[in-house]
Amino acid sequence: MAVAGFGLCQMPQSLVRASVERNELVVVLPDRCRVRSPFNAVWPATRTMLPGVRIGVDELVRRAGVGAL
Repeated sequence: MAVAGFGLCQMPQSLVRASVERNELVVVLPDRCRVRSPFNAVWPATRTMLPGVRIGVDELVRRAGVGAL
């Protein structure tokens, strides 16, 4: 709705980054909106981790390290 011009929204940066870069959305009150949400990755305990799961977990860790989540 915010992209359509109907007010404000508070969303994770990862969901609105592209719209902000295209100037479809404008960040307001950046010093006031620092809500942190926990993020958990859970998978079954096994002796070996599937390669796709390992890739996914590594990517989440990488993005979290650069503030992209």
